[in-house]
Amino acid sequence: MPSQAKAYISLIIVSGTLLVLLAAGSWSPANLRQFLIYLGLAALASALKIRIPGIEGTLSPNFVFLLLGMVALPFWQVVAVSLVAALVQSLWASAKRPRLVQVAFSAAAVVLSSSLAYKFAHFILVGNGPEFPVVCVILAGSIYLPVNAALVSMVIGLVEGQPLKPVCARCYEWVFPYFMIGIAFAGLVSGVYAPSTVWKGALVLFPTMVLTYVYFMNCSARALPTTMPPSSSEDEEYFAEVSS
Repeated sequence: MPSQAKAYISLIIVSGTLLVLLAAGSWSPANLRQFLIYLGLAALASALKIRIPGIEGTLSPNFVFLLLGMVALPFWQVVAVSLVAALVQSLWASAKRPRLVQVAFSAAAVVLSSSLAYKFAHFILVGNGPEFPVVCVILAGSIYLPVNAALVSMVIGLVEGQPLKPVCARCYEWVFPYFMIGIAFAGLVSGVYAPSTVWKGALVLFPTMVLTYVYFMNCSARALPTTMPPSSSEDEEYFAEVSS
């Protein structure tokens, strides 16, 4: 593996670990019912993963419930939900047993993406996130999408020795419409339900996200035979289950 890839992977893992430790320091037993509901929905959604044609990576609808959680949950709970969602996506029904560093990078990337999205949305709204839930979801989604896609594209490009631009282009080709649909649904739900009851909308939304997953899974299955590059080394298979 190139030294640049090792350095980048180490940087992301360390950054994600520090954020998890920071969030753990803010732990409190408040709001546990909502927290467990978002945690369960995000974990279930993480199991609904599809492979992105043309690159070694997967995506799932777990980000929808992360965005909804950002409306009602404190920062430490959003980080915890992100961490669990990433671990489930990496470990659940993987074609090959993922390596520890692979799982760690995947989790760190999701934690970084969700943390930046949460902080950005609440900074712009200056603590008034619950009063503008739709705006909160849109702001958070507009940061989560490019950050997460960029983190995944960069590690794939560095590990496989591919130019970053085409890797990002292939990633965005599939990730962008998937995320836009998810953000639209999340915004709709957050606008209908009060912040304290958005979890009810998340429960209602879950079947719709399953149907969206089935549609994109079929599209991915049709595209994979012609776009999936052959894996010729361990490094090229290294991040086969990186989360998006």
